[in-house]
This record gives sequence, C-alpha cells and structure tokens, in this order.
Amino acid sequence: MATGSAAPLLQGADHPKRINIAMGSPGERVFKLGDQEVVLMGGNYVIKGPPYFPPKEVVEADALEMSQGAEQMLYKPPPAADGSARCVKPCVRLGCLWEGSMPEKAGPIDPTWAANLETTIQAFAKHNVYVFLELHDDAFTTTNGGEGLPWWTGAYMQETAHVHSTSGHCCCFTKPSYITNPENPMTTVCPWWVCCCCKIEPVRSHGDDPWAAYAIGTNQGNPASMNVGNRSMRMNNNDLSWGLGTLVWITQVHNYAPRLFQCHSDAADRQALFEPYVQYIQWLCRKWEQHWNVIGIELLNEPVLGGMPNLKRFLSCRRDLFDFYANVMDSLGKSDPPIRTPLALEDGFGSLGSGSNFMKVLSMIPISSFAKQKLKEWGEKNQLILSIHWYPSGGTLGHLDKVTVEQYVAMGKKESADLMASSPIWVSEFCMLLPQDTAKYLAQFTNAGSPCTTYWQYTDTQYTQSFGWYKYPPEVKQYGDPVDVLGIVNDKAWAAYEPTVADGTYWGAQITGSGGGQTGVLSKVK
Repeated sequence: MATGSAAPLLQGADHPKRINIAMGSPGERVFKLGDQEVVLMGGNYVIKGPPYFPPKEVVEADALEMSQGAEQMLYKPPPAADGSARCVKPCVRLGCLWEGSMPEKAGPIDPTWAANLETTIQAFAKHNVYVFLELHDDAFTTTNGGEGLPWWTGAYMQETAHVHSTSGHCCCFTKPSYITNPENPMTTVCPWWVCCCCKIEPVRSHGDDPWAAYAIGTNQGNPASMNVGNRSMRMNNNDLSWGLGTLVWITQVHNYAPRLFQCHSDAADRQALFEPYVQYIQWLCRKWEQHWNVIGIELLNEPVLGGMPNLKRFLSCRRDLFDFYANVMDSLGKSDPPIRTPLALEDGFGSLGSGSNFMKVLSMIPISSFAKQKLKEWGEKNQLILSIHWYPSGGTLGHLDKVTVEQYVAMGKKESADLMASSPIWVSEFCMLLPQDTAKYLAQFTNAGSPCTTYWQYTDTQYTQSFGWYKYPPEVKQYGDPVDVLGIVNDKAWAAYEPTVADGTYWGAQITGSGGGQTGVLSKVK
C-alpha cells in the first residue's frame, strides 16, 4: 500500500524560507519571502514517462546549477511598486503526472512514485530551489498519444460510453470514442479541408492494424506505454506533429475533455474520475505543508477545450473547465485539516480568454456564477495563481495570435483581476531554441510584470545524452533515435527499442514536444 511521507503535516507551511502569496501595491498580489517581494525564474522539469523523476544525484546537481546560475546572473529585476528591491529565486515547474501515482487503477498512491517525488523535492530544497508541483498532461492520456492522466480513466469512459453521452461526438447514433484502439481508430475531429486551412497535421498510421499495439482490450502490451510503444502513435505525437496540433484535434481528445470537465456532476463519473483526481490533488497539497520549497499545485496543463464537432458542447467547454476547477476547490475546501496550498489554474489551452480571436469565441459563454464565486474566494485567500503559456506563432496550441510579451502579460493581469482577485500570474511555459534567447525572454517577461516565469524546458542533457528527458540504451543509441522530431521511424533503432517498451525498462518519453531541452540558462540572464 502507498503511504504518505513520514514528515508531519504543516512543518513546512510557516517555514522562514516559505514563499507566500500576499497583496502588493497597487492592488496586485505578488510572491513574497517574508516581507520582501521576490521574482521567480527557472524552467520546466517534466519527464513524460517512467521513471518520471531522475536519480537523486542528478536532481541535486541540476539544483546546484540553477542556484549558482541565479547567483551569477547579471540581471536585476525592476523594483517592487513601493520602490523596494526584489531578488531572483530559482524555481522549477516539476511534472507530477497522475498516471505515475495511480498507474493501474484508482486507489492509494504508488509507494515507489511517492518516494521518488519526495526525494526530488528534497534534492531541490538542498540548494534552495523552489518547486511548483504540476499535473502535466498533453492530450490527456497515453491512449490518445499523450501523457498525464491515467490510461484507466479513458478505459472507464469507453466502457461506460453510450449514444446519449454528454460529450461531443460525430454522430448521435454511435458511441463516442475516448480511447484509440482497433474499434476506435484515431481520427481528426475536423474535415480534411479544415485541417488543411488551419494547418493541422492529419493523423498518420502504419501497417494493417495500426492501433492494436499497447491498446486497451487487445492484450498486446500495457496501455500505459501506448504513447511510446505504438508505432502509429509515434507518427502523431512527435515534436512536429505536436507543434502542428494533431493530437489536440483528434476525436478522442474532443470527447474526453468535456466528459472530464463535467465528471463532478454525474454520480458514477464522480466516483470513478472526480474523487480519485481530488484525492491525488489533495495528496499533492499535503506536500506543500511538508516542504517549505513547494510554492503551489497546478491542476491541469494546457486543458483542451473539446466537444467538436458538437458546436454547442465546444462553445460550452470553457465554462465546463472552470466549473471543474470550482468543484475541485469546493472539495478541497472541505478537507480536514484545511488546505492552505495555493493552486495554479490555466485557461483553455494554457491561453487567456482574450488571448486570440479563437479564444474570444470560446469565451462567449460566460463562466458560471458558482465558478466566479470560488475563484474570487480562493484569490482573496491568497491561494490562486493564473498560469499562462506563451506560444505566439501557434506552436503546440495552434491558436494564439501574435502578441508581444508586454501585451500578453497585461492581458494575463487583466484576466486575473477580473476572475481571481488579482492573483499573481505565472508565465509557466514559453520556448526558444537557444539558451541565450531563453535567458533574454526570462528578463523580458519579468520586466513586463510577470513575477514568475519558467521556460520549456530544463533538461540535464549531459545525463540523458539527448535533447530531452529521455534516454536510450547503447543497443538503441547505436542506430540513432527510434523516431525523430519529424515522426520518421528509424527501423533498426525501433527494432532495438521495442523490447525495452515491452519489458518496461524504457526511460522517459520523446513525445509531445519533449525535445529542445536546455541547461545553464539562468546564468545568462542579463
């Protein structure tokens, strides 16, 4: 059985090194260490597959490099609104994938995963690096080609699918697809001509039975590994396809999203989906209580606003997303002892309601009064953060208009003021190809008013010997990567890689934008 940390609750809650949210001036909430306003800078630290966390010595070395980089940087942030000086504190956005904590079914937290997370948090604390714990998900589950939420959530949805499902689907006379397998092949939710006009990469496949390997119900491998072990999946979740939006616009994701966001309102779904999710978030919140360097918990990553081609469901999905958040906050608010942990929330796709013309359309249906009340309540308790992603040329999200850094930060602050009682914003993802450009934009976001900025993504490339958090054994590496960033399969490398997936010894995942990792960035900020 899984057990929580032996550390007593609340030992870290009021630690002198704790960074809290507090009201600054004029009327904006900020991050403070004691009475001093601080700026947080760092990178994402997300491994998209087992073992989910690097060895302790690797984390400690990375934490030392970040800490020294923050000390060595020539950059000095603008003073606080009251004129007082602000210092930079290093931080990471640490991926805590729900799929790792409950790998096979709802229930206790996996003890090995829990111990590795505990070790990782402590390793960052050793060198005074702060941590955001975030449920990192892309396309929700492995059976959609992504990662993050456990595969059994999609299996449950598929088992209980019916023609009157509230989720969006193509035909009212067929059951919606929530997973990919031979009975539910991966398809784009849009007609081919829409994909062409919107530059969405169409679904590609390989072989006569492309969706059988590692699929639910085929007995051809663990569905938890479908995102890395199914060859056709790798043709659609490589970095190029991810950047062109393939998985964001597949039928399975557009069915999964609205059902997840409404799972609190159906008795069966609440028990099967919502309650295990809240259990996991509550468990993460207790990590904040135990560790002074944990700043907050992020509930979802780039939540897809789904429901297409059902237009009504699609236009209602942002409202459903915020209702989901509100019900999570409502459940956490009833915890004993009370949850004091700040929560970071993302708007649809990680964007903003006013982030583009596309998002403005999806924001036409206002969020509910219940959601507004909960957001205001938690914001006024200094327990909310608005997390936003900046991909101005489209990128993974495929929807942002080109906006400047200054415009986007101002838009984030306005949304926070309107919905979250002016809670601090956090630019939790942006991506540049070169470390010097990443460093430049860390300073630019801070100068524009972002109190916390983390780039995508920090990777110890010396340890992984790759461009991301994925490692290959010599018998694979001698041939190159099994699948490159364009989705081209290297047959010899793939043949050597397949056995490592089958026996569960593979390390990390080269999927959904996991490449392009950088280290040594903070020391370059000036």
